[in-house]
Amino acid sequence: MCRPVFDLVMVMQTVSLETLIDVDTLPVKGPFRGSLRCSADECRLLAERFGFLDIGNVTAELRIDKVGPDAWDVSGRLSAEVVQTCIATGEPVAETVDFAIEERYGRAAFDVEEVVVDPEDSEPLVDGCIDLGEIVAQSLALGVSSWPRRADAPDHFEAGDTGQAHPFAKLGSLKATDK
Repeated sequence: MCRPVFDLVMVMQTVSLETLIDVDTLPVKGPFRGSLRCSADECRLLAERFGFLDIGNVTAELRIDKVGPDAWDVSGRLSAEVVQTCIATGEPVAETVDFAIEERYGRAAFDVEEVVVDPEDSEPLVDGCIDLGEIVAQSLALGVSSWPRRADAPDHFEAGDTGQAHPFAKLGSLKATDK
């Protein structure tokens, strides 16, 4: 079960990757605002989780607005510095990401045994909570380049050793002398 992790004062609250927001404790009027800055350990854990070489300077400014009786919008901005492996050369590729986060959460009106995902629908609350850390983690994983490539990587590669003749090269030379 989640618990309230902030005061109901309308100021920016500091949150972490472990922050769960109990929607029943959110202010009735006005948004909840949270600021997240990942520690070095949190960045290391995110890099391990997603197979990145390194992650640094992960920050997010988040806002939760109640938009209906059982619906909440989470919006904000996420920025980070990510180092991945180049798909062509295997060398490090650094990337700075900065993008908007937009998610809608809703309380299920019935007991769900099977989850059906529809892009038009909202994400379900988990035990009445919004997991801000998971929103940041998943958004970061989706926001980086899917196929990181260094600018100086070759456009194409040839398989095998190109210095040796292929097995049928001698036949080709016989055909050339036949004429």
